[in-house]
Amino acid sequence: MVSTTTILQGADGAEERRGHVTRAFSKDCALPGSATGRGVSFRGVIYGGSGYAQENLMVVLALRSAGIPVRIDPTQLPHDADNLLSEEERTALEFAKLQPIDLSQGVYLQSMPAHDFQTNLYARRLVGRTMFETDRIPYGWAERCNAMDEVWVPSSFNVETFLRAGVQEKKLRRMQEGEDTNFFHPENPPFRIPGTRGFNFLSVFQWTQRKGPDILLKAFLREFQEDEDVALILRCYGRQGPDSDLLPELLFYIERELGVRLEKTPPILLVPGFIPNRDLPRLYTSADCFVLPTRGEGWGRPYVEALCSAVPVIATRWGGQMDFLHDANSYLIDYKLAPTPRDTDVEIFAGHEWAEPDIDHLRSLLRHVFTHREEAREKAALGRREMVEKFDRKIIMAQWTAEIARLLD
Repeated sequence: MVSTTTILQGADGAEERRGHVTRAFSKDCALPGSATGRGVSFRGVIYGGSGYAQENLMVVLALRSAGIPVRIDPTQLPHDADNLLSEEERTALEFAKLQPIDLSQGVYLQSMPAHDFQTNLYARRLVGRTMFETDRIPYGWAERCNAMDEVWVPSSFNVETFLRAGVQEKKLRRMQEGEDTNFFHPENPPFRIPGTRGFNFLSVFQWTQRKGPDILLKAFLREFQEDEDVALILRCYGRQGPDSDLLPELLFYIERELGVRLEKTPPILLVPGFIPNRDLPRLYTSADCFVLPTRGEGWGRPYVEALCSAVPVIATRWGGQMDFLHDANSYLIDYKLAPTPRDTDVEIFAGHEWAEPDIDHLRSLLRHVFTHREEAREKAALGRREMVEKFDRKIIMAQWTAEIARLLD
């Protein structure tokens, strides 16, 4: 059974977006530090539900909260077209668009794929924030990175891949991502999702080859039968954006590619598009296990969100997520490195290698978590403690603020 479900209509108990965090941001809506013009000019995607947008929003608001003037130049979307943000966040961002910054005294921080870096601007410091998900970076990226004064990547994985590609070591800095562990929390009330069963797997991703939807569906549908008390929740969207209709593609893949009759499958529940930020934590607490057999990640934000919510994680044993995942806090899928397919759906990956997760091992991990639930909860509890101690937003954003202050000094 495959169905599309809407889980936000009539949702009760939804939290204010990041609670105390948004209230802290609201007090500095006046333009701070405008007399000197020193500060950060920030260019990147800020609006929308992508990983870049989520991180960039957090960085911009954290710097403003720390008293560092920030002017934003949003790419892709100029405003909150999908209505994902709180009113306080939208107001703070509107003021940030008006913040005067003198680039001769400031930092020009670009957060985006490196092929979009502007390299012909003058500023006191040029900083590029970027990442990549395969065993190397695309042609031309090293030159654009080396045109920056510093290049900030999220993971040890990317430090290694960028170095191998010729990015100068002295310019590379590992600047990890963080998450609000008071916002993503195991006590968030779950959604009531029609069609769920006694045990529910969750996966959150954009429907591309890199995210491994084919591997996930093959493993789940080969391992579980329709009469077992289990379901798979997919919160995903297509490459065309949150309004993409993935249901026909999902149905075609299951029936035509896998040769499985829909009436012979456990429930697969498709939650399309983006969810307002204030409601996203409730999606994780609606699940008993998070699974994403990705072929490559620069960081892997959904894994962090799941662990912050004390939800057991099944992940690929390769990529940026290995900065925070290990055998004691998660279940890691065996893999082999393999060339990207010639018909890869993202041309920039062509000629690279990425992880090919082992489907049989994923099947065994799905079954193991399904049958060893207390063990899985213990792993997730450890993961939650480690997120609080090492990757909480306050800890990580304090590092970002310190680095920006260093560049402005």
